[in-house]
Amino acid sequence: MKSFTVNKKGLLISFVLVLALVLSACSSSATASSQGSASDASAETQATTVPAAPGACLVGNWSLTDFSAYMNSIAQNISNNSKAAVTITSGDFTGKAVFTFNADNTSQFSADNFVQKFTLTTDVSGQKLDVPITLTVNGTSTAKYSVDGDKISFTDQQGGDTVITVETMGNTSTIDQSLLGKPGTIQLYQYACTDTDTLSLKVIAVDNMDLAPLTLTRIK
Repeated sequence: MKSFTVNKKGLLISFVLVLALVLSACSSSATASSQGSASDASAETQATTVPAAPGACLVGNWSLTDFSAYMNSIAQNISNNSKAAVTITSGDFTGKAVFTFNADNTSQFSADNFVQKFTLTTDVSGQKLDVPITLTVNGTSTAKYSVDGDKISFTDQQGGDTVITVETMGNTSTIDQSLLGKPGTIQLYQYACTDTDTLSLKVIAVDNMDLAPLTLTRIK
C-alpha cells in the first residue's frame, strides 16, 4: 500500500507540473488591439468589417474561475496511463489568480494566496483510497507572447517571485516551474474567446495528454 501511495504522489506532482504549464498559457496571451485608429471617416466605417487583430479579445484582466473540467481530464489521463481507476474531486478555492494580457505582447500572472483543494480517489486491491491534495500559488511572473491563429507561443519567461507548492498526505513539495513556462523554452497553447467575458485556455504543449481547457472570466 505504501509503495502505491508514493507512486500516486509522483503522479500528483506530475499533474501539478502540467497545471503550471496550463496556467502559463492563461497568463501570456495578448495581441495588440490598439491599431492606432485614424481620424479618417473611411477608416472608422471600415472598422465594422475588418477582422480584429489576432488575440485582441484576450487583452485585459482575467480571473481563473473554473478548474473542474480540467481536473476531470487530469484524472482521466492518470487513469489511462496508470491502468487504475482514478477520479479527482475539486473543492472550493480561495484567494485570487489573475491573468493580465497586455496589448504590447506582454503578460503577467499574479496569485494572491490562491489555494485549491482536491481529492484523488482510486481503488487498491478493492479498497478505496482517498488522497487529499492542496495546491497553493503565490507571486507574480511575466512573459512575452505571440499569436498565430488560435495558438499562443510564450517566450522570455520571468518567474519573478512565483512559488507553487503541492501538499499531499502531509508532505509538501515545491514546484520549480514558472507559470508561464520554463525560461529559455517556447510554450504552445490554444485559446478561444467564447464570448466577451469568457476565455478558454487549453495546454497543447504536453505530450500524451488531452487536457480540458481552463475557464477564465474577465475582470471589469
